[in-house]
Amino acid sequence: MSTNAKPEFASQEFWVPTSGEHALHVVEARTSATPASAPGVLFVPGLFSDGRFFLGGQGDGAARTFVDEGCVAYVASLRGHGKSRWPAKRAYDWSFDTYVRHDIPDLVRAVRARHAGPLFLLAHSMAGYAALAALGVDPSLQASLSGVVTLSSAVNDYTDGGFKKRFQLGFSSAVAGLLGRFPAKALKQGPWDEPAGVMRQFTDWAPTGAFRSADGATDYWSALTQVTLPVFAGVGAADLFHASPVRAQKLVVHLGSARKELAVLGRAQGLSWDAGHFDVVRGERARAEVLPRVLTWMRQVAPAH
Repeated sequence: MSTNAKPEFASQEFWVPTSGEHALHVVEARTSATPASAPGVLFVPGLFSDGRFFLGGQGDGAARTFVDEGCVAYVASLRGHGKSRWPAKRAYDWSFDTYVRHDIPDLVRAVRARHAGPLFLLAHSMAGYAALAALGVDPSLQASLSGVVTLSSAVNDYTDGGFKKRFQLGFSSAVAGLLGRFPAKALKQGPWDEPAGVMRQFTDWAPTGAFRSADGATDYWSALTQVTLPVFAGVGAADLFHASPVRAQKLVVHLGSARKELAVLGRAQGLSWDAGHFDVVRGERARAEVLPRVLTWMRQVAPAH
């Protein structure tokens, strides 16, 4: 009998109540050998996506890498995505601000209540800058976390991407305005649609490089100065359209953290390829070359006792 068998992998799901009678789906995954004091990682996927982005089709996605390394994974889906539960009246009536003020804070509080060890938040793309905004708007949330990892996160503006960027954002907002939501699934942009309110904010920000609430009352750029947690921001060297290194740097510069790192991930930094928007997180190369770097950073921030 082999003595090198891997510990048994186990997962369970739960739902986190949030505003508007929505309930956010979370999958908790760990091995039988994972102690209660182990680090936890709350994974939040970006636009048009759900927890499967991190779980993979067979439970073999990025989150599994962290579980195999002794972490507990909490893989979430935002409202209207994945197996998150809708209220009785189904309506696409939320905005980016809803993610900032409700979904992400409620996820952090719920997971913190379940998890005894250090807890990190790891978010992709839009969820990354939504998470940082949430922590800036309500700094008390930061006491629940040891650190934040954003991958492929940068607020869109028109400093790069050319005419294609202007067309895509304008088209997305116009279509969403006509239909009440952006039909991401029908247009093969992702498995879940986004409300018109979310898409409208992107086109509101882009011309001037703004980053603010829909009512203009909250300047998220200013709120980021209240983020004092350690932050690791990874962005693919080839991700010039969605989250360019230049715009990722703008996000990091605004943070009030004394310990913050922007990692451009590509051949110039020793990787075997120039990572893009999605393969910086997903796939064999990310598993071998990017995720271990994230894990090393987490261990430095919250060393095992």
